[in-house]
Amino acid sequence: MKTVWLNTTAYQLPQAWPECTSRQITALLPLTLVPLDLLEPPERAVLKARALAEILPVPKKTAQQLTVEQRYRLGQLTRWIWTEKLQHKPLDWFEVDGVHYHLPEPHYSNTSAIEIAMANIHYLAYTRPENPNSLAVYSLIATLCRPVRKDAETFRQSADWNGDLREEFNSVLADERARRFQKLSIGQVMAVLKYFEWMNNRFFESYQDVYDSDESDEPPLYKNGEGILTSLMDIAKLGVFGNFDQVCKQNVHTVWIFLRDNNLKIKRETERLEKEMEDLRSEAR
Repeated sequence: MKTVWLNTTAYQLPQAWPECTSRQITALLPLTLVPLDLLEPPERAVLKARALAEILPVPKKTAQQLTVEQRYRLGQLTRWIWTEKLQHKPLDWFEVDGVHYHLPEPHYSNTSAIEIAMANIHYLAYTRPENPNSLAVYSLIATLCRPVRKDAETFRQSADWNGDLREEFNSVLADERARRFQKLSIGQVMAVLKYFEWMNNRFFESYQDVYDSDESDEPPLYKNGEGILTSLMDIAKLGVFGNFDQVCKQNVHTVWIFLRDNNLKIKRETERLEKEMEDLRSEAR
């Protein structure tokens, strides 16, 4: 927070997304859709003034008495809104039709494998360059954000407790809720979407050795994210965690640690065989 003095009164001005309230975040994010540096100075000043009104709640009379120089300097203190990325949980829940829908915890700590698979399929449908599906973002939100389960207190005390109080993912319910979520404000949609993008990028970066990093001219086998689902199917065939439904319910980190371990062992065995073949070729020469 930055302390700003106006007429002998001190005000706290946020200088980063984590310093903002959930209400401020959902109000500010839509403003970032406008590229600040492409605007003419007068338009830029208006946009910064809108941002400032959200994060610096000064009395109306005080705001009217600000000089041009004060407005300019205060406006400069809002620039981080357009340059910094949201990299934290922006809100715990949102409400639709009287129901609270809770976001997953940071770093996918309480998120199941099937959620990641389905969320990525919806995200790719929403962001694909050709014929993007704008409604897929609501399916993504419905996949990740769910009400607290009715047996939450009992579940918390059971041997099955996994740290997640949200209802188990259900694709039918998710489809129904996706239509309901079209009532969300653009700020709420952006908050969940940016949160997902931050977590998802960090997750796949931390497990990048699960995937073959070698360059290849061959096109990917699956272009729409189905590859994650097929990976879960392959694990189910091995019976490591049980059947497909049981694999889907596993914490995503548990599943990806297995995938990483399995992939590294395969690579090591491949390298050993290649070395043996090379040694045999050398002896033959």
